[in-house]
Amino acid sequence: MTKKRTAKFFGALLSVAIVFSLASAAFAAENDADFKRFGIRIRALYLAPHQKNGLGVKVQDTLAPELDLEYFFTPYLSTELVLALTKHDIKVGTQTLGSTWLLPPSLLVKVHPFPKAKVSPYVGAGFNVVMPFNERIAIANELKIDTSVGLAAQVGVDIPINENLYFNLDGKYYTTVTNVRLDGGPKHHLRVNPFIIGAGLQYRF
Repeated sequence: MTKKRTAKFFGALLSVAIVFSLASAAFAAENDADFKRFGIRIRALYLAPHQKNGLGVKVQDTLAPELDLEYFFTPYLSTELVLALTKHDIKVGTQTLGSTWLLPPSLLVKVHPFPKAKVSPYVGAGFNVVMPFNERIAIANELKIDTSVGLAAQVGVDIPINENLYFNLDGKYYTTVTNVRLDGGPKHHLRVNPFIIGAGLQYRF
């Protein structure tokens, strides 16, 4: 990761930490003794990259499992750490010629305007880091895709099943701009910008 991207990463992390601190103080009066602050969720994801680059390289759609951890400062405000591991086929034109693995953790701040509703919507925003590895392509000896840092937006609903268990539907959009190189040649910008649709279950405690 370049110095510029490292600075951007830690700047975003610091900004999120400040938002958390201010929001937690502002909403402290909302806290409840039996309020469930922690959540663990498992989702099934469909990732659809919307991409542009100068090499004709396309990263294909894929399905993947996802684990996320959520902490509720109040019933109206939470933060979510999303962890996933995805494998994508790589096409050049219409031919599948390789693959890449992506490790794309993201951190978002979420607002829940109606936390006690039978269908509780939320919106969120934050940032993502996409770390490619084990890139392979048949038309070159080496394919290299750089790590990227970008923004993330989110919208979804939680539907309570019982006191602790929730069904979840979720949609995210990531801005992901990186560089791709073949055999150490010149860099070409790769805009992946995936739409991510997920469904799963969360346990709160």
